[in-house]
Amino acid sequence: MDAVIFDMDGVIVDSEIHWKTTEGYFLQSLIPTWNINDQDKILGLGVHDLYALLASTYQLQKTKEQFLELYQEMANVIYGEKVSLIEGFTELLSVLHANHIPVALASSSPWTWINIMLERFNLRASFQAIVSADELEGEGKPSPAIYLLTAKQLGVSPTRCIAIEDSKNGVLSAKNAGMYCIGFRNGFNDEQDLSRADMIIQHFAELDWQTLRQLLPIQ
Repeated sequence: MDAVIFDMDGVIVDSEIHWKTTEGYFLQSLIPTWNINDQDKILGLGVHDLYALLASTYQLQKTKEQFLELYQEMANVIYGEKVSLIEGFTELLSVLHANHIPVALASSSPWTWINIMLERFNLRASFQAIVSADELEGEGKPSPAIYLLTAKQLGVSPTRCIAIEDSKNGVLSAKNAGMYCIGFRNGFNDEQDLSRADMIIQHFAELDWQTLRQLLPIQ
């Protein structure tokens, strides 16, 4: 194990439950037929990929600029006021730092959303690399691009990285990049198919140092 890479939404912060509520009502106002099954399909998609999906499949009438502006308004409240750090995250981060394991963040969210979270919880210095889907020109998860770029920025082989993900698209992205992937059941993603993950956990306390060392032995 040369590095551990975290997804943001649903892994570092409990934003998924807030997005499900806020986003669900918002999308119903734009698309009258929108329902919970549609909502489950978009978990893990970046906002640009989401707009493309809605415009092509649901004939969304908003321009992309209008859509992104409305999402930014929701994100300001969700990340700036509502979210909390996932229980056990800071303890796991401390274990990784104490054992000199590089840590990175790879998120489908835009930079503006990531920055709100990093500033609010004073986490920017905790990561050796931070990558947003904004940098990938439309290649969001499940494409491996975001994880390959993160590994490149860390200067490590993707096959020597552990990724932690809570969505089907995220797990596929990490596996497509050749990484060991831990699927995270956070209490709000039971409908997500995490079967491609190498292991599934319910709480970060399951990832003590001895367990992590055994997953990808340090070379």
